[in-house]
Amino acid sequence: MIEGNAQLGTIVIAFFSGVLPTLVWLWFWTREDKKNPEPKSMIALAFLGGMVAVVISLFLEKYFYGLGLKNFFSTGIFSHILPWFQGIAIKTGISIDKVLLVMVCAPLIEELSKFILAFILVLRSKEDDEPLDPMIYMITTALGFAAIENMLFLIDPISKQNVIASIFSGNMRFIGATLLHTVSSATIALFISFNFFDKKIEKTLYTILGIIVAIIVHSVFNYFMLGNNDTSVTALELIWIAVIIVLIAFEKIKKIRLEKI
Repeated sequence: MIEGNAQLGTIVIAFFSGVLPTLVWLWFWTREDKKNPEPKSMIALAFLGGMVAVVISLFLEKYFYGLGLKNFFSTGIFSHILPWFQGIAIKTGISIDKVLLVMVCAPLIEELSKFILAFILVLRSKEDDEPLDPMIYMITTALGFAAIENMLFLIDPISKQNVIASIFSGNMRFIGATLLHTVSSATIALFISFNFFDKKIEKTLYTILGIIVAIIVHSVFNYFMLGNNDTSVTALELIWIAVIIVLIAFEKIKKIRLEKI
């Protein structure tokens, strides 16, 4: 009974430690749409969608990893790029299957999961009626995803009562991975927002392009995080530069409606 209470306590602490920092980011990003704020119910739905996307992603990643990613990439057109990933595996001392998971499988599954949930729950709604809205909804979905992912990363150090490791992990997730999910989802939204008033076929093509770019951004970030401390710092520097670009894009998107009118 005591052990069960301790496990529950660990999960509760990890949950709030993972969610509260993302709510700070959510407050920050939603302030970009102060003139025409989205309904709180839609924001909550997008955030919840991101949480659900984590469960879907973990299931799919575990499934494909169990099949043996090296075997999958040894056939067909993928066999031509497998040596490059093998080189990374040797350089980093990480198994080839794990490298493929981190650099290919995870970015692909996670970016698609976030977008599909956002599309089903909020991007098709009547509330998505101005160019800035996809940015707010996609970023909110990303933060919901990051909240649960952060929680899962914190459970182990908290359960071992390793306060220093918990604080370090929480800070790194707050700075790094949370921003990664924000930037990658915002990348998709940028392609949607800048073509908000275009024809459906054009919007669809640009959305697909945005998803591809987001997957590449995610994969590159993960590549740098596989290396030593120097490459990890480089990854964080790049992601902060990307955040600045997203902030500049917000200001450009705010003017789109005026330009179209």
